[in-house]
Amino acid sequence: MLGAVRRNDGAKGFKIAQYTVFPPINWGALMKPLISFAASACMLSTAIAGDIPANIQTAIDNPLRTEENRARDEDRKPGKVLAFYGVKEGMSVVDIASGGGYFSEILSSAVGPDGQVRAQNRAGPRINDRIEALNEHYAKFGNITLDITEPDTALPYEDNSVDMVLLSLIIHHLHYDEASGEAMPESSGEIYADFKRILKPGGVFAVIEHTAEAGSSRADSAAWHRAPEATIKADVTSAGFVFDGAADIHVNPDDDLRNVWYETGLRGKTTRMVHRYVKPAK
Repeated sequence: MLGAVRRNDGAKGFKIAQYTVFPPINWGALMKPLISFAASACMLSTAIAGDIPANIQTAIDNPLRTEENRARDEDRKPGKVLAFYGVKEGMSVVDIASGGGYFSEILSSAVGPDGQVRAQNRAGPRINDRIEALNEHYAKFGNITLDITEPDTALPYEDNSVDMVLLSLIIHHLHYDEASGEAMPESSGEIYADFKRILKPGGVFAVIEHTAEAGSSRADSAAWHRAPEATIKADVTSAGFVFDGAADIHVNPDDDLRNVWYETGLRGKTTRMVHRYVKPAK
């Protein structure tokens, strides 16, 4: 690390001799730009190192994670995503429709032993045959609980009890149904209200989703398994959340935002919105 060395010069004879032989040197003026440079270098180093907090980087490096999930890191950029959401030690997080636990694994170590992760999934054939294996795997982490909930039921968490709700690559299933047309489905409003119920005041609703072309209809974007950013923002804020920012983490100029990504070779490579919403403090 760069820094200035402070010298205690008690050798008055040397100092007098110096001034009698050489022109006086203004050490303050000389060192000022060096100190300024050193401070700037330190701040730059801190900014770079601070992009991914230590608790999140340690979680990404956790050897308990499955190789299958590790293989997705390059595309999903979990360090930048979770840093944007402000994941800290001691937090309680609900990972909605957590599937194979990609984010649940990372969140477990990121929130630490004083935090907890609830890996929620809806009961059905896509998860029922994985429950035993997931429970066995999550037991290694110590703070992940697999919660299987029945369809169309409220989440099994107390009011105002959760610091963050994460919804990754799911919201494109919520912004359209044929009966509602270009309006938000009533059932989706009920789901958002349940998220808001369990979040603490000031808690974060974290949304990641495949982005659809701006201005595209709900019907078209749903057919592409995507959603327009403006539509999602309107739906979520209408449920009482406050939009708190977006991060351009997943941007692919080769994605035209109007394709079915799993049919066009863009699986894991789509442009995705990363939105942060908060439950009002009052």
